[in-house]
Amino acid sequence: MGALLMIVDSVINQGEGMVVRHYGKRHGSGGMLFNAIICLFSILFFVITDRQGLYFSGTLVLYGLVSSLFFAIGFYAMYMALQLGSFIATKLISSFSGVISIVYGIFFLHEESNVITWLAIGMVFLSVFLMRYKKSEPDERKKLSAGWLFWTLASAVSNGLIAVISREQQLYFSHAYDNEFMIVSLGGAFAMLTVWGIIKERDTLKSTVKNGVLYGAVAGLLNGGKNWVNLLLYPYVPISVATPMKTGLGLLLSFLISLLIYKEKFSKRQLISVGIGAVALILFKVA
Repeated sequence: MGALLMIVDSVINQGEGMVVRHYGKRHGSGGMLFNAIICLFSILFFVITDRQGLYFSGTLVLYGLVSSLFFAIGFYAMYMALQLGSFIATKLISSFSGVISIVYGIFFLHEESNVITWLAIGMVFLSVFLMRYKKSEPDERKKLSAGWLFWTLASAVSNGLIAVISREQQLYFSHAYDNEFMIVSLGGAFAMLTVWGIIKERDTLKSTVKNGVLYGAVAGLLNGGKNWVNLLLYPYVPISVATPMKTGLGLLLSFLISLLIYKEKFSKRQLISVGIGAVALILFKVA
């Protein structure tokens, strides 16, 4: 069941990325407001899929509000980092948010690990580096400022902490209020992103609403499905293993989509990275 959920999660994640990418290519305005729309429809997913009646205790709301802060910071930090520095370098460093989940799972939840597990984890991050590493021409390079480094690390840390807080609330409530937790998390993020968006992107507000609602609805429902599957996944697969496995699966699926749909060309270095990622996934099954 864990392997199936992981595959479903990776497929949905790729679908969401394709929708967001298509919106950016066609319209490309209102980044914060568009993300707010995604949050809104992701909330709708968790409201629709609830079957037991929504209940919001004070402790649950506290977990959700802390999570919402990191959701909003993660969105905004990535947006800022991409304005200040290299796309390749930003994406590379942000991918290492999984280190937080690995440390949390192994050292705080005392999840079992062995040499093969650590080898597989290392191979996943090596494959990500090789896939995304690219030598830029001198005129393409952007100065990697202290501001860029701050926002990139903020994005990576926020995404890692979201996974940790999600797992902590599951353990505290015995998986009883996952939908409520996500509604509060995404609701708080929606509010913060909307305020930031109105302040920073008011000139594109009309355009974003006009062009972004349909894309945001599809991406938001996919985002909700992805987060829902994630919450189902953790009881089956330790978080220290699930995070790098999802990263490896995402890399392989991204490669196939880029190759078959977007007709992109790959270097030998990138093809080697795909091979390393595939071997890493096999090692996770063996460990």
